[in-house]
Amino acid sequence: MPQAHPAHPDRAAATLANVADVVRERAGHPPAPPGAGARDCRIDHKLLAFRALAAADCSPRARDRLAVFDPARHPDLWAGTVQDGTARGFAAALEEAIALGPAAPAPLPEPEPATVVTGKQLRTKKDLLVKSGGARVRFSRREGLLYVDRGDAVHSANCLWFEALKDHGTLDAFAPPAAERARLFSVQFLKPQRYATAPGYARLDLAGRLGRRHDGFDAEVAIVGRETEDRLELRIAIDNRQRDVRLRARFLGVPSAHLAHACTDVREVVQRPSGGFVAFTLLRACGRLAVDDAIVAVPAAQCLGRIEHELRLGPG
Repeated sequence: MPQAHPAHPDRAAATLANVADVVRERAGHPPAPPGAGARDCRIDHKLLAFRALAAADCSPRARDRLAVFDPARHPDLWAGTVQDGTARGFAAALEEAIALGPAAPAPLPEPEPATVVTGKQLRTKKDLLVKSGGARVRFSRREGLLYVDRGDAVHSANCLWFEALKDHGTLDAFAPPAAERARLFSVQFLKPQRYATAPGYARLDLAGRLGRRHDGFDAEVAIVGRETEDRLELRIAIDNRQRDVRLRARFLGVPSAHLAHACTDVREVVQRPSGGFVAFTLLRACGRLAVDDAIVAVPAAQCLGRIEHELRLGPG
């Protein structure tokens, strides 16, 4: 994939330690910017970057640690369009910035005593409600996840789906196969594992596999509601064993303003005559990076292993 301009030194260097050498070699040559499709590559780094930037907002020390990586001078680092060695070095810097920021608040414990339902008793329940102070969802095997916000007159049945599609592109741009349609899986594919309730509190845990073929995904979804909070917590964990694929969460009939994601921006709002949706990339596994006129293998960008996302669902 030829480039009109040479690759940025951050992209061309094998590690962060090599960047200075590449800068000297390429002095006077304006680098090519990252591709517009790089917003959702290296999703593990995007999750780290969100936390590091939040730490920098609160901590001068964290801010100073990130200052040497000014996005205007290092766009490829923040885009993720770098080689694996450089990506590891930048991830370490992001983790250091996070550590220099304020300690993350401890997760709120489950109220005691809570009524917990599992196993056969849980399988007999047809309808499971989780609500916050401003929104609620109901899960059933027949209708999937129903999202309701009475204040904004939102009522969306079977609102959460997962979209999987092969990726033949590079880190700069997602490229689906020309003749292939996305595989869609409703959250109905997952089974209730645990349902805990207490006054003003509820939590539902779902788990299972998205797709029965060898190229499916093991997934977990936890939905937590507290009456003291306006929004529901939605945690999605994917155990990725696939290469060259993109997996997104689709929210149908849910206003974009009702969705927040603890990640740098990987949101897409899609409008269609048949109905629109808001999509968030959960992972994009892609092992190819364009560097000048060559394609370099970046196996770490396949994002193999467990990826965890945290979203908020409800009126902002």
